[in-house]
This record gives sequence, C-alpha cells and structure tokens, in this order.
Amino acid sequence: MCIAGKIIRTTLLTALFICITQIAVFAAGPPIGEVISMMGTVVAEQPDGTIRQLELNQPVITQDIIATGIKSNVEILFKDESVYSQGPESRISLDDFVYSDEKSASKLLFSMGQGTFRYVTGQIVKTNPDAFALQTPTTTIGIRGTEVFAVITPEKEEIGNTKLSKGHTMSVGNKTLGTPRTSVNVDPKTGVVSDPTPVSQKTINKVVKEAPMSSQGELGGPGESSKDLERKVESFKQQIERTKSDLGNLEGKPDYGKLHRLKVQKSSQETAENDRDSGGTSASLGGGGEGGGGPQ
Repeated sequence: MCIAGKIIRTTLLTALFICITQIAVFAAGPPIGEVISMMGTVVAEQPDGTIRQLELNQPVITQDIIATGIKSNVEILFKDESVYSQGPESRISLDDFVYSDEKSASKLLFSMGQGTFRYVTGQIVKTNPDAFALQTPTTTIGIRGTEVFAVITPEKEEIGNTKLSKGHTMSVGNKTLGTPRTSVNVDPKTGVVSDPTPVSQKTINKVVKEAPMSSQGELGGPGESSKDLERKVESFKQQIERTKSDLGNLEGKPDYGKLHRLKVQKSSQETAENDRDSGGTSASLGGGGEGGGGPQ
C-alpha cells in the first residue's frame, strides 16, 4: 500500500473511532456540557466502568466521573452557561444535571473528591438556586450567584469564593459567606466548619494556576507538550468566538465586562501562540486576566 493510501486509511479509522465513541456517549445520555480547554490527560468514567479519553470539544454526560492526571487540568462549559474547572490529580462526579425551560425542573448535583476545583454559576442558580448543590467528602456547598473554589486534601477542605454577586451569598455546611473573597476550613474528621475569613492571595494564585479558566483569559501553568500548547491556542480561539457571539446578541448598552474579557482572551491567545511557535513556556499565572474573575 502506498504512503498516501496508508494516510487515508489511518484518517478514516480515526474518524470511525471518534464517531463510534460519540455514539456510545449519546447512548449513555444526552450531553450536559463540553470540554472547552484542557492540558495533559483527562478521562471520563461511567458507573459501568466505561472510560473515555477526553479532548477539546468532546461532551460530558450525567454520572461521568471526571479525573485529571498529573500536571493536567480541564475546563467544562455546561448547558446552563456555568463553567467548571479542576486541577491536577482531581476527581468530580457529575451526579445529576437537568437544565430545562421549566425552571422548577432544573437541578444540579456534583460531588467533588480530592483536588482543586472552581465553579462559576450559570442559569440553574439564577432560576432554581435551591436545586443546586456541590458536595465535598465532608459537607455541602449552596450557592446564590458566585464563583466558588475548593481545595480538598485528606487533612483539610478549604472552600470559598473569589467573587460574590451583590446581594448574594454562599453556604458551606452551617456557615454563610456573604462577603467576596472569603473562605472557610472544614475538618474532614469532625465535619466542623470554621468561621469565614478573607481568602489569601496565595490561595487564589494557587487555585487559578492549577485550575485555570481560559474563558476568563487565564493561561494557567505552562504546557508540558506541543499538543498542550496547540490545545491552548485552539481553546482561546474558540473562547474569543463565543464572547464575540455573546456581544453580538446584546442590545442597547455595551457589556463592558464582556468587552474586557474579550481583550484579555485576545492577549492570552497571542501569548499562547508565541509559546507554541517558539516551543517556550511563558505562560503565567493568570494570563492577561485578573485571576479569579468570571462571567458577570
């Protein structure tokens, strides 16, 4: 077989494999979100033991357990426009997710294991906040319009927010957080939740670096391979198109938050392209963004 024939055959087999994988995913349930950025190795495992290697633009479904490898991270955009990211060696179970035109039917329940996690709330919290919950091994997080983070280890769970919409709160166990950039510590052995205290900049930097959100223009840590560098460039391209589309749907007063985000995304795309083209690793903590910023 000639070289051209081998290339065509390999391409067709790859396309067939992707098609079969997607059919298997849809058979297990409708997509509830998709991967919009990632680095390293990320897998999704179903309760029956089926494991899928995730890539950019691939769907996730209810009951997926999302697991990241060493020096890996992933960011997922859900159907209700919420955004989730997790850092290296982290696991979360997407236990339940329904986003419906019937507001009372919408609900979300995710269970976090050990690792670093971030979540920017979407439409479900706006329309049916009582049906939204993030669980840690020790406690439950309730949200009323915020950007939440959790750093979970066997010794301690630190849970807090990096931004809190005006007039909104978040709860962790029996504690209520009503101030931006505050957190609590939870003792995994006793379940005792500390009083809220200000989040240190060191903690915010760590969370943004380990679980970056390209949707906010965050570069995160440097890529470990040429494939990671290419993923980062492609991710920013797609994020820019999403933001432009959102701006195109607006009427009347400009959304300055989205305009700023677009500027940050473009700056980070340029940095990512320079890294890819030079094989370098100039990626910094939060790229051109402020770190810990999310959709308004």
